[in-house]
Amino acid sequence: MSVETSNPGPHLDFRGYSSGKEPVNMSVTSDQVAAIRSAAEKYYEPMIKFAQESVRTKSLSGQEQDMAKLLKDELEKLGYDEVWIDDVGNTIGKWTGSGSGKSVQFNSHIDHVHEGDPGLWSRPPYDAVIEDDVLYGRAASDVKGGLAPQVYLLPVLKEAGLAPVGDVYITGVVLEEVGGFGAYHLCKTMPTDLAVLSEASNNEIRRGHRGRNGVQVTFTGLSVHASAPSRGHNPHYALARFLQKVETLEMKPHSTFGGSTVAPTLISTDQTSGNVTPGALTVLLDWRSIPGESHDEVKEVVYEIAKASEIEGVTATVDVIMRPVSTYTGIAAEMPPTRGYEVDADSPIVSAAVESLGTAFEKEIPTGVWQFATDGGHLNHFGIPTIGYSPCEEHFAHTIHDQVSLAKMRDSLIGHSVLALGLTAIK
Repeated sequence: MSVETSNPGPHLDFRGYSSGKEPVNMSVTSDQVAAIRSAAEKYYEPMIKFAQESVRTKSLSGQEQDMAKLLKDELEKLGYDEVWIDDVGNTIGKWTGSGSGKSVQFNSHIDHVHEGDPGLWSRPPYDAVIEDDVLYGRAASDVKGGLAPQVYLLPVLKEAGLAPVGDVYITGVVLEEVGGFGAYHLCKTMPTDLAVLSEASNNEIRRGHRGRNGVQVTFTGLSVHASAPSRGHNPHYALARFLQKVETLEMKPHSTFGGSTVAPTLISTDQTSGNVTPGALTVLLDWRSIPGESHDEVKEVVYEIAKASEIEGVTATVDVIMRPVSTYTGIAAEMPPTRGYEVDADSPIVSAAVESLGTAFEKEIPTGVWQFATDGGHLNHFGIPTIGYSPCEEHFAHTIHDQVSLAKMRDSLIGHSVLALGLTAIK
């Protein structure tokens, strides 16, 4: 069944592994699952050790070189057929499939957000402490705790005597936290048929998210001494009109995500003195867009209400914010806003993932959408159907409580191994 929500929060639908629908693939059997489970036992400890080393390796956006090398070394050690670092700093490992099946990239970003004040953490953010079967530290849940099970699917399947019928890639991409340039580059240089992100999903399936647009609106008037306001043109009054229009703006609805939303966040002025009226005021809008709603459409809507809010002597300008980025390899670029996307719940990739994982864990596998944005927007835009599957949990990401359950990582290792078989075999 599916559960539709009228708000943009998490949306879940439950698609049973024994739903009675015609299977998308028949590649994953109970005997294969048994072999995978047995083989995985050998690799739980080295997988967790690699996750610890990853958390200990600080890799802020644009500074991922140490993490890229760590990942490259691990992929080479585990026997991937080809391993390389591309020109923008992405680390890639390829396992050549046994047939002509679908190519699948298991995609994790190797950058992370700053830890903030380490004194606020209960455990040092880069010590990778393990307590009570939980790994703590920055990026444990976003997404180094999800990267490790992806990396270790190859030795598990080889140990089990199994191989995917299509090529499998492990991609550790850069700059996800600042716009996703690493994944964007791969879309153009190494497109695959399908993709699986390790963004937080609590070992459930995710199939999309809304986009994020930063829209900057500036009202420019004439600054004067506040004792003689009539001599100037105060942009505050135009901004007030604009914000009232934003508050009552009719947003596009969506059956899965509830609809687009817009929220004014920051306001800045060109003045610092309290006895001077500003010459310019700028407000930043955070616009969460539904799939298919482009940043050009967003800009047009905002422009119309901004122009309608102008008053005598005050004019408005509207800009969609682009993100300048620079890789650790020295390449500079500018990234557009994050795109929203949705893969249909009945699509082959979702159906195959649900069937394969359902067989592995003998239960219904929930599917839903992310509250936050991912590189999936870029991948899907370039025609690569993308889902998410990860042991990481959303509520720990970007917090001082960053952590990942080792029990969930163990399950995820089995799950990723099964997905490598099931997704490459999609007809």
